[in-house]
Amino acid sequence: MAIVAAGLAALLARGLMSSDTEEPVKQVVEEPTAEVLVAVNNLDVGQRVSSSDLRWQRWPEAAMNPAYVSRAQKPTAIEEFTDSVARSALLSGEPVTLDKLVTLTGAGFMSALIEPGMRAAAIRIEPETSAGGFILPNDRVDVIDVEKGQTILRNIRVLAIDQRFNEKAGEQVAVGRTATLELTPGQVELVSVAQADSTLSLSLRSMGDQDLAGTEEQVRESSGSVVKIVRYGTTQSVRVK
Repeated sequence: MAIVAAGLAALLARGLMSSDTEEPVKQVVEEPTAEVLVAVNNLDVGQRVSSSDLRWQRWPEAAMNPAYVSRAQKPTAIEEFTDSVARSALLSGEPVTLDKLVTLTGAGFMSALIEPGMRAAAIRIEPETSAGGFILPNDRVDVIDVEKGQTILRNIRVLAIDQRFNEKAGEQVAVGRTATLELTPGQVELVSVAQADSTLSLSLRSMGDQDLAGTEEQVRESSGSVVKIVRYGTTQSVRVK
């Protein structure tokens, strides 16, 4: 009996000691979160955004910024920003703000389309002298001086035809009167002088033609400089080599 009593006392003492050292279970409390629009991949300035580049991600409400695009306020944001252009660079996982993406109808869309160091310049075109009106945005063209019968620029990107910035599948070609081209500063100068003295025509290039349009130095070497001549009160721009 004494042995049994001693064993029970030992077990009781061990239970009391283990209950004293056992840590209480901590209760996990989840912080309130909201869904914000973030970039899936790194987006560079001027990059066209697709639907796969954006997704919704949970974000702590305590860390929410009013500039973030939230799902509660803009549930169709992914559809609205598809085919937009990144005005500022975005890193993967970074929340999207309205000032970092520009849509087709947003101000500054054209400046977001232009590659760094390039310029946008508009020229007058006629359907009968510009591939019969079949030139569309993002096509590549050669610029021809009609009166001199020579090509002055090659493989130039078309940014827009009139007010059209993109082509939708199945859309009929619209006859444009103005083409906005992506040019270097030297090419802008060359086109401005040529357009003042002559009629310009656009020749549509094949999509598989990857020839470069020419660097700024090549344009200057081949085209010379522009000087203004005032004769009898009339100002005329002349390119000299």
